[in-house]
Amino acid sequence: MANDESVYRTRRIGALVVLAALIAGIWGIPQLLANTGQEVLPTEGATATEEAIPAEITNCAPGVVSVEVMIGKLISGDADNQVVETFNSFASNTNPDIWYEITNNGLVDCKFNVGSRVTFFTITSGEQTYWSSRDCDRSNDTDRYVTLGSNTPLEAVASPWEKSYSSENGCNPSGNDLVPTAGATYKIKVEVNGVISEEKRFILN
Repeated sequence: MANDESVYRTRRIGALVVLAALIAGIWGIPQLLANTGQEVLPTEGATATEEAIPAEITNCAPGVVSVEVMIGKLISGDADNQVVETFNSFASNTNPDIWYEITNNGLVDCKFNVGSRVTFFTITSGEQTYWSSRDCDRSNDTDRYVTLGSNTPLEAVASPWEKSYSSENGCNPSGNDLVPTAGATYKIKVEVNGVISEEKRFILN
């Protein structure tokens, strides 16, 4: 009888050990996966460089995207709800705001990079380039992929041009001269991910 009890106790302990091992294994699997070092971001975390774009949305086909450069004034609002007015003549005490409007002219929605890394404004007069955003500090530039709805224009955020030259010193008045005014005529264009707008003329009074 003592031997039978000893065998029963040994089997019971063994069963408990196996059960404990199974529980530890079931708990340990997700814990192991959770600590592999791979960071899983929530959906909204993707908006820094990319919208939550459905897998069926593919890259825009060559030639379907057009860009129109804009110059005028930001009247009110912020990046999510701005009110802007376009015009082409600026008083001496006014800095123009510049932005662009991008349109997918295709029949289906598509994905396109509108990030600062691939966006370049250029202001010229005659054959001379007076200001280029390529001269700005671009160390923090990023890619940003968005869904362009079919024939639904998307407006970029307006930002001021301080009427200065650009150079190896950067693209703001610090370290650069101001451009000529008093009725001087300029042209502006923008390039977004290889798509180049037509030029627009404007006057600085």
